[in-house]
Amino acid sequence: MKTPSRLRRWLAATVCAAAALLTAAPASAQSQSDLVNPTAWGWRNLNTPTGINDFISDGYRMVDIEPEQISAGLRYSGAFVRNQGAYQKGWWWYRGQTAAQVTSRLSQHNARLIDVEPYETSNGIRYAIVLIPNSGADFTSSHGWQTGLTFTGVVNWRNANPSRRVLDIQPYFSNGNQRYAFCWVANSGNTQTASWLYMNTTFSFIQQRLSDNNARLVDLEHHDGTDRVSCIMVPNDGNAWWWYYGQSSSEIGRIAFQNASRMIDVERYETASGAIRYSAVLRRNDNDLTMSANIAMRNRVPLSSSSGLLLRRVGSSNTTVASNRESQVFEPASLIKTVHHFVACDQVRLGFDNFSNNVTERTGLNGSCPTGSNPVSRQLRNVLRSMMEQSSNTATEAIRARYGTAFLEARAAAYGAEGFELNHTLGCLCSGTRNEIRLVDLWALHDEAASGTLGSATDDFYDLMLNGQNFGMGVFNTQTILNAELAASNLTPEEIQSFRAALSFAFKGGSYSCTSGSNSERHRSRGGFMSLPFRSGCDTVQREYFLGAWVNDATESTSANDAVGAGIATLFTDRIRAAIASWENASCTPFTLYCNAVPNSTGLEGLCVPNGSAFVISNDITIRGTRVPTNVFGTLLWSNSSGFTAMPGGSAGNLCLGGTISRILPSVSSSGPAGQLDYRLNLNAIPNAFGGFREILPGDTIYLQWWFRDIDNTGFPTSNFTQGLRASFI
Repeated sequence: MKTPSRLRRWLAATVCAAAALLTAAPASAQSQSDLVNPTAWGWRNLNTPTGINDFISDGYRMVDIEPEQISAGLRYSGAFVRNQGAYQKGWWWYRGQTAAQVTSRLSQHNARLIDVEPYETSNGIRYAIVLIPNSGADFTSSHGWQTGLTFTGVVNWRNANPSRRVLDIQPYFSNGNQRYAFCWVANSGNTQTASWLYMNTTFSFIQQRLSDNNARLVDLEHHDGTDRVSCIMVPNDGNAWWWYYGQSSSEIGRIAFQNASRMIDVERYETASGAIRYSAVLRRNDNDLTMSANIAMRNRVPLSSSSGLLLRRVGSSNTTVASNRESQVFEPASLIKTVHHFVACDQVRLGFDNFSNNVTERTGLNGSCPTGSNPVSRQLRNVLRSMMEQSSNTATEAIRARYGTAFLEARAAAYGAEGFELNHTLGCLCSGTRNEIRLVDLWALHDEAASGTLGSATDDFYDLMLNGQNFGMGVFNTQTILNAELAASNLTPEEIQSFRAALSFAFKGGSYSCTSGSNSERHRSRGGFMSLPFRSGCDTVQREYFLGAWVNDATESTSANDAVGAGIATLFTDRIRAAIASWENASCTPFTLYCNAVPNSTGLEGLCVPNGSAFVISNDITIRGTRVPTNVFGTLLWSNSSGFTAMPGGSAGNLCLGGTISRILPSVSSSGPAGQLDYRLNLNAIPNAFGGFREILPGDTIYLQWWFRDIDNTGFPTSNFTQGLRASFI
């Protein structure tokens, strides 16, 4: 509650002693502040009761309420959480209540308080309250509230009630006198935790006690009109949390979302100098990977900067693996050239342009800014390569001029990139309005490409971008990370070689640095496509992802580079580890004999056995026919499927192949005196039945069988077959 000017004063610098440390807390001694399950949330600032109730009607429940007297009348601010999943429960809020009415509401609903807010009116002190049922996981054996206590009164109450814990405290003025109201619960069972209560102290004191106690805040209350605060803290459970004060209303909301967090406590207050400021206590609100990547980025840039990240599947699945502010527009610098590139490839796919067509590029530059001078003619393919690999701004301006700004924006929007805006010539930001795009826009274009939208131009879309294994930024090198992760794995050298061969990347980065007098702004970004091999048994499946990160309004280049690099590196490492783990855990029997063979003239069943490696990268596999008659000719057959035909064409054996069967003619050879047939497969070119060749790729399975001459038990010439061989390649 805002303190009238006549009552603004410094209060005595007194600190309440910490409560005795109790036994370890259960997982959710205070569900509104302890839970870290990601959920929708929101906050409202200076809303009327109607505005608050409208937000509640959208499915939210209140976890913190703050009544504020402003010139327009009594208004309410507060923090809310989506009332579903782990956060779902019954609850109530009331305003304008007398003390007697508060007590009556508790009895009426068999409820307990989680927030109590006194405020002065012309009719005396009134209360805004938030209640939850005293049942289920929120049950406590005793609970209640106190109001009108002095500082000493609070201390005495706590000393007299060692088995009770203050849950929420609120300093307020009554007739010019400092008073406190608070709600409490039994410090046992579901609501047991160690806690510390400090009253009428300073921000620096709180910071020190947070460190000393290894604690986190759950309640932060300002003494309006002063620079003093009261707070409640509990043991730090290892999950990320933050507290901020001295912020504007717009900044405190931005900071909360920037940290991938939700507000559990928000305060509007007046400082000793009369300024209106906001404070908030924040709790993590996303998955582990998002938190790790976001914290790694935020640790390197100032609070005033903005950032975002996204790791999301493309192609067959659009599962989001990690994300923060992925729908926020940002200044991408040269990363935005991905849009120019996509549209150009799409025009080629549609037949409206051709990679061999000539494009006029005006190569004159003033620093990094194209001047429109020195025209040259170059093929579209080469212009795109310069734009994407060398990040040429003149090449980019040639593409923009070729298709037009409005056309580029319209085509991008048609494919889902609705946040894309070209507001200045690339390379000329420092004298122009920022360009805009979102990470979800870049994902949408990469998703279209991975899904085959670009048709015959798909390979060109990827090949004309940067394709190296290092797409890190600053001190972060993704190729170094890859090498380290593979070296730490239990994969064999052959598996590592095969894993590397299956990796592919296509990416783009962006960088702007502008300085004007004492002001500087640094914008950095990186984003692109990666395809990683995942194993399931003998099968290898490529999983394709978009990953990107950005920082806007950093003040120093090195830290901005490292921030984006840290985000990219964290996301990249997670997926590389997941892919390697799938290889380490894959249980694969690549070669299996199947289908009974009829004994040949040796009295034995012929066998078709492998000798060599199942890894395509090695291309070192010989298919051997053993236990066959000596000095007979045989040929190797293969098919994409198994089958069974007894005595085909008068043969004495069983054909174990189905579908289209191909004979590998170069395989015709004699079994010699050892009774053994051998043929080394060239996995790059296995002959097909109707001409041409089949290339074997990781994850492919084929079926093979030797067919050889023989004699029956009467000495009559015939033929026979070995058993079949199922061969799965890695």
